[in-house]
Amino acid sequence: MRKRTLYFISATIVCTLLIGCNIANEEQNNGAGKVTEAELAEDETVEADTNIEIETAAIISPLPNDIDINHLENGTVAVSLEQGDAYVDDTGAMQMDVTVYTYDLYDMIDIANLKEGDTIIIRGQDVKVTSLERTDMGLLINGGLDENGYELRTDESTVWYEIGYSDIKSYYEVGKATIRVSADMNFYDSSDLDKGEVIYYPGDFLTDKAGIIYYFVPNNTSIVIEDGMIIEMYRRYTP
Repeated sequence: MRKRTLYFISATIVCTLLIGCNIANEEQNNGAGKVTEAELAEDETVEADTNIEIETAAIISPLPNDIDINHLENGTVAVSLEQGDAYVDDTGAMQMDVTVYTYDLYDMIDIANLKEGDTIIIRGQDVKVTSLERTDMGLLINGGLDENGYELRTDESTVWYEIGYSDIKSYYEVGKATIRVSADMNFYDSSDLDKGEVIYYPGDFLTDKAGIIYYFVPNNTSIVIEDGMIIEMYRRYTP
């Protein structure tokens, strides 16, 4: 009788221990999978933060330059030249040595979206936009010309361009070229307001008697090329 009692007590203890272990394991498992309201709120905040769009800085480049200095076949380009740059070569053909220029053009949409922190490429240089002011006249970048910055204007088409003082376009050199001059070339000179437009011809560049004043710069001089020859030349008045 005593042995049975002891056996019963021992069995009861073992069962109790087993039940207690099962309960503890179940509570532990339930606790591991349970998410508190604070943790859930924190997760939602993190998820919301990751969905916020971060505004990134843009790089604004000028439109592609279509001048091929080695193949000037057709088109109008701004040039500069000095006395003696027009001459007759050994074959009897008249040639003109010119320096060719261009200026940067920017898409209107790109400039409309330009903001502080962006970078704009001006004459091959990366310019970080630290300040931006839009005026009735145009766009002031980094304080404008008076603060060693930059100014852009538009001709009301679809492009913007950089200007210097007196609203002169900011030309930069593309390269040098020697171009044949057509025997029928006309040079239309309107650089002197008192004289009005004066027309010169190829032979006038070969003599001092024609009275051509040599001040040919990209802001006032352009040539028209057709089939690899200069057929027209223009010089306009600049203040």
